[in-house]
Order: sequence, then C-alpha cells, then structure tokens
Amino acid sequence: MSVPAIEIAAPDPHVHGEALCDFVGEAFLFCRRGYLVGSHYDWSTSRIGILGGRIVTHWGVWDYRMRIGRARVRVGGVGAVATHKDYRKQGLMVRTAAASLEAMRCAGYDLSILFGIAGFYHRFGYVRAWADTTYAVCIDDMPHERPAGRLRQFKLVARNDVDRLYNRQNARRTGTALRPTYPRCMYPEPMEGCRWADARGRTVGYVVYVRRKERLECVDAAGDVDKMLRVLAMLARRCGLREIRFSTFSDTSPLIMRLRRGNCRAETQYYRSGGPMVTTIGLAGVLEKMSGELAARLRASPWAGWRGRLLVADGRDEVTLAIGRKGIRIGAPEKMTHEIRGGDEIAQLLIGAGDPDEIIEAAGIRTRGDGRKVARILFPNEHPQLSQRDRF
Repeated sequence: MSVPAIEIAAPDPHVHGEALCDFVGEAFLFCRRGYLVGSHYDWSTSRIGILGGRIVTHWGVWDYRMRIGRARVRVGGVGAVATHKDYRKQGLMVRTAAASLEAMRCAGYDLSILFGIAGFYHRFGYVRAWADTTYAVCIDDMPHERPAGRLRQFKLVARNDVDRLYNRQNARRTGTALRPTYPRCMYPEPMEGCRWADARGRTVGYVVYVRRKERLECVDAAGDVDKMLRVLAMLARRCGLREIRFSTFSDTSPLIMRLRRGNCRAETQYYRSGGPMVTTIGLAGVLEKMSGELAARLRASPWAGWRGRLLVADGRDEVTLAIGRKGIRIGAPEKMTHEIRGGDEIAQLLIGAGDPDEIIEAAGIRTRGDGRKVARILFPNEHPQLSQRDRF
C-alpha cells in the first residue's frame, strides 16, 4: 500500500491551535487547555500530518529539564501520539515521528522519554527507561496518630512554594523533572492536594492523591515522612478506605524506603516495548551535561585514580570521554583501547535504568579494555522515575 502524500509540519498555534486541540481531544479526552496551549508543549519540534487541509496525525513534544544526579538534561517528553482512525496502518505516523525526532536533534534536545503502548515505539529507537513499581499498604499498618497542626487543601496548579519544596527534596534524584511543568494538573482523574506549613506560614510538606473506589492512591509528596504517612492515613480512614497505594515514586525516595521497612506489598511492571521508554537524541550533548556528575561518581569510587580515554557509541553518534585529573572532557571520536559500543540501549546506561552489567549483557553492548569496569562506576543503577504529575 502506498503512503498518502501527507504534509508533515510543525503546528502553528495561531493556525492549527483549535483544530489540534479538537484532534488530540478526540483521542485523549482529558486534555485541552493547559495540556497543549499554555503549557511546556513545544510547538517548534512537535509534528502534525496534514491531508486535504485536515490534521490526521500528531506527535507531541513537551520540553522539560530532567535530573540525572546533579546533571540537568533537556528532554523531549512525547505524548498525545495519535492517527485519525480513517488513516491508520498506512505509515503516516512513521513519517510524523521521524520528522519530530529530527527536529528535536536540530533543536538541541538530549533525550526523549514517553509512556507508550506495547510493541510500537521500539521502531523509533525507544527502549525501556525503567519499571514502574506500585507499593500498597493496608490501612491497619499505617500510623494511628493524627497529624499535628493545620492542614490546608490546595488546588493543583503551579505553586512556587510546593514546587520549591519538591525541587529541593529531589535535587539529585534521577528521572525527576524540574518544576514547574504544567500550569495545572493534567491527570485524567481528579487529584487532590493537602499541604501543611511551619510557624511562619511557609509550606513544609504536602501530599497529592486520588480517591478510588477501595483505596487512596498517593502520586506525589514531599516533606517529613512521618507527617506524610499520618496525613494519608487520616484521609483514607475518613473515607473508609482499606488500602493506600504509592505510585510513580523512585525506589530511592525517603518515603518508599520507609515503606519497605514496614509491612507493604510491591508490584513491579516490566515492558519489553511499552510503558516508560527512552531514546538518546544527542549523545555528545547529554554526556557534556553529565560530565560533572560522571567525574563526581568516579571520585567517590575505588577507581578514583583511573585516567584514560573512553569511547561511547550508540549506533548514531560516537563520543570520547577524556578522563583526567581535572575532570572529564567531551571530545571527538577516535579509536582507543577503552570502549563502550552499543545501540539504542546506551540510553539505559545514561539514565541508570538498571544494573549496568545487566544492561550490557541484555543489549549485547560491546566493551573493550576497561570499558565495562568504568561503566559500572559512571553509569550505576539510578532507579529513575518521573512523577505522575509531570507526565505528558
């Protein structure tokens, strides 16, 4: 079947804004204003396909900064991917996606992350970014003490006090976004927020949750862990709910580490192709931004005195890491003794998606010289995670 002569273009907010909101809204009923218009949606690198003056495909990009340890990288969050029902399975999305990915490369993005359906996005170079783990706690195993002080409900819009607290507590937590992202909550189900302040009225903690039929689901929180757990327990008991679940938290967060010291149940979902996925857009750019983080990891390791030049290649780009006494410099590729040479899965090493030895073995990444030993130090398991409130 021949591919229709589709026009691929960046959407113009003035020309295509209303039509794009209508088109995206047909596939994603919860999103319109604040998800596209007025948000961190990137009109310049998103792409639409037009046939006969009508939008028939959309590949959306949301521009945000993501933490990898102390590094800050530019990420294209991909969402609202849709093809009109009359034009599916004709290769139109392949062209739309390719055009957007190339636009992201030209615009200087480092990585792209999406949350996708099974068995589709790997064709564009995306690989598993992390596994989502949900923790569940029976209400009888939650604290019985009432939280001290006054609690205040708050609307889920961008708030400087809440965003500052979140950013401070996640300052080096890989996978998290620098807030603010959306101007208002874009989750399809109604979220509620509860915060508390110190004696001077400054916000020092909060929880964000969704009331479901039989449980309370916490999707975002910051502050003192004991206070968070007491607040959530009180809210759940008021509603007669028997279970509290915690989703889209990093395994390294103080809240999740506290849960694991008590009684809880954890369920982890792994997808070969689907769910949270990542691809590298610009290898040199992301390694340049990570150079300080990588140098710090090396200094803190038993291999702190290692010096040399390491080639990193992902099948599209090759970059040299010159590791010296004063830090790590990024240079042009050259043949050398120490190498880490792979394909799309190099992105998993960059974000610390799992144990580096497991990633190397599973992906067939080739190493030479001290490549594997250095990979264990530079690219450890970071347990990345992106909060539900920041997803696209």
